[in-house]
Order: sequence, then C-alpha cells, then structure tokens
Amino acid sequence: MEQKKLVIAGLGSAGYAALVTIKRINPKAQVVVIDPKDNDIVHPCGLPYALEGKVNENDLEQDIFLSRMNVEKIKGIVHSVDSAKKEIVVHHNDKRHTVPYDTVILCTGYKPLLPPVNNIERYINGGVYTLASIADLQRIKNDIQGKTRAIVIGAGAIGLEVAYALKEKGLLVTVIEAKDVLPNAIDSDMAELVKEYCHSNDINLVLNSAVKLIEKNNGTFLVITQDKEYAADIVIAATGFAPNCEWAVHSSFEASKWGVIVNDSLEVEPSIYAAGDCIQNWSVIDKKPFPVKLATSAYKQGIIAAENAMGLSSIYKGTAGTFVTKVGDLEIAATGFSTHVAQERGFSVIAGKISATVKPEYFPDNERLTFKVLCDTTGKLIGAQAIGSGAAARINIISLAIEYGLTVDEILKFEMAYCPAIGEVNDLIFKACEFAKRRMK
Repeated sequence: MEQKKLVIAGLGSAGYAALVTIKRINPKAQVVVIDPKDNDIVHPCGLPYALEGKVNENDLEQDIFLSRMNVEKIKGIVHSVDSAKKEIVVHHNDKRHTVPYDTVILCTGYKPLLPPVNNIERYINGGVYTLASIADLQRIKNDIQGKTRAIVIGAGAIGLEVAYALKEKGLLVTVIEAKDVLPNAIDSDMAELVKEYCHSNDINLVLNSAVKLIEKNNGTFLVITQDKEYAADIVIAATGFAPNCEWAVHSSFEASKWGVIVNDSLEVEPSIYAAGDCIQNWSVIDKKPFPVKLATSAYKQGIIAAENAMGLSSIYKGTAGTFVTKVGDLEIAATGFSTHVAQERGFSVIAGKISATVKPEYFPDNERLTFKVLCDTTGKLIGAQAIGSGAAARINIISLAIEYGLTVDEILKFEMAYCPAIGEVNDLIFKACEFAKRRMK
C-alpha cells in the first residue's frame, strides 16, 4: 500500500512541532516541508537579545538535517491550496510550481504589522525597521553604528525588549505607544512598575500618544504624534504581527483579520490543517477569538494538528495567552485576560494583589515580586499578572489552573514545594488568591 504524502508548509514553531510529532508516530512517514528560509529553523524570539548582544545571532539559525529524517524540503512560499486537485501552488524566485499532497498542515506563521503611520512604508529598511528576521537584525545592527537617537514605536513585549537592547548599545531611546505599556496584557497598576523600571534605565516613554507621520529632514527622522515632534536617527516599528495567510484568500478558505478559521481539530477542510500564528486563535476561557501570537501556542497546535493528520483524535481547547518577557533584569509575565479585556468580554472581575519579598524576611539577597490574580464572581480564575523575581514560574501555575477551569478556592488547596532559600511557605500565589476570595464575600 502506497504511503500517504504529508506536506508541512512552514517550519516555525508549529511546523517543527508537527514534523517531530509525525516522525514520532511513524518514523517512516513520507513528509515534504515547504519553507522559504535558507536555514531550517530560526528562533525569532531571540532577536532582541541578539541585538542587545546577550546571544550570538548565528545561534538563532539551526539546521535539523531534514535529509537524515527522510524529509524533502522545497524552498518557496505557499500561494494557494487546491483542495479538489489536492495540490499546493508554491512560488519561488518568480516561478510557480505545484506540490501534490494527501494531507497538508499549513504553518505559515506571521508577518510584521506596520502601524497606520503616514510615510512609514517609504522608509522601511532605510532607517525605519521591523525586527522579525535575521535580515532585519543585521540591517538594524549595521544602521545603529555611529547613531545616537532611536525611537521605538510600540510598548509591547518586543518593543520594550528592543528599547532596552538599543539602550545597552549606547543609544538614547524613546518609546512611543498609542496606549499604555504592554496594552491588553497587564493592568494599569502593574504597568506602573514597568514604567518605573524603564525610567530608572533611561528609557523615555511617551504613552497614550499615536504616531501620525514620519518625515526625514537632512538625514534626521521626525516622528510626529498628534501633539509633538520627536527626532531620531533610527526608528523601529514594534507594533505586533499579522497572520501570514494570503493563501487562505487565494484558496477561498474562510479567514478573518486574525487568521484562517479552523475547528477544534485545527482543520480548515478535510485533509487540510492549519496551526500557529496563521490561524484565528481563541481563548480557552470563553472560546471567543483571542488574537495572541505566541510560540508556545503555535507549538502545541502543531502537535495537535499532526496527531489529527496521522489519524489520531486530538482536540485544541484554546489558548490561555500565557507569556513572559525579560526586559533587562525585570521579569514580566501574564496569563488569561487583563481586567479591561475581561470586562470587554462581559466578565465582572474580582482581583487579589500582593507585592512582597519572595523569600522569608530573615533571608538575605531577597527579591520582590508583585503578583495579581483575577477571577469572576464565582471564583473561577480568568487571569494573572506578575512582575519581578519568579514571575514566569508562578504565572505558569495559574495558566494551568485556567486551562482546567479551576477557582481561587481550589488554588488555595494546592500543595507547593517549600524551602526558605526559594520562597515562603505561604507563597504569594496563595496570598493573592486569599485576597481575591475575601472580596467575593
């Protein structure tokens, strides 16, 4: 019996997870990978840290020796999928060819989302940059030589990481954001801690101020908001990502501005699956669209799509939107909804918050953590935010609790490891949940 031909389009987090899952289930499976990159794997989340100099940019690219895995690689970009003919149309170097498939998993990822700023496209890669690829990183590193002033548009995780990296390279950095720091991810009271850290590290924040226009005068960029003009030698646009799913439009598949529409098996149509940043994701909390782009979600989706493509039955429940960033030595993490996002989605929110040292007071070299937990009126967990030492470890616990629909009362019955050199016997998670529980009465 002839083996089925499995095609994976895109070798990012979702595509890689799909590939290793298929090979785990059937090492002899016939797999073809379609991807435009020279290297097999690129780690884009490391780009700001390579800009800062914490990691070597060469280590962000990796070959996984596909030929040894009996995997064929075709270089190109998916243009469309013909489900009737079971063919994928691939474009490469102005040439067009087709790749037949029995089952395809589309993991085509994201593309940088430029802010709605007049003139910005005119200067892209000519003093104004995004940071989404090794090529972007190299252009920025070359351009900052001898420069003194940088503007970053966007105060999300990547914007803050880039701002800190440029500051470490000796530039005077201003971050301009139309909303607040880490908009939609953390509450305004938690954002104050991030602002304080940025100010203490000489990063100038201009918040609630949208950039309207970029002009260039005698080699200097003028970044113009609704009420002020800022001068810079280099500008980085870090305003998020859009799904890279033009193939869905060309193929007449249903898609929104957030990505191609899939069911909970991550199926677009029979024998056609999609995973990662190219799909419209949804929240595990309320099952409504939740347009977060996270490598961890993409990886999980790649596994589930591959299992279903191989004939197993696997269900994707949605994302908790769990993320962490490290700006300098400040750890910032969150999961679920922030207060205003939860309220916009119809929840009445109860919060519990604590800011304290992580270890017992008698212990030396103590560090602080601010932890905030959010629940609805029944006590069901719908979000959490943490800033400081051990933020990610604690947020991961709440992420798991959210995925399984647990309440603050159930969290209070958890048993956690304890040692005074690590933390308190009554951890900050429990204290925040106790405060939330009291407010429910």
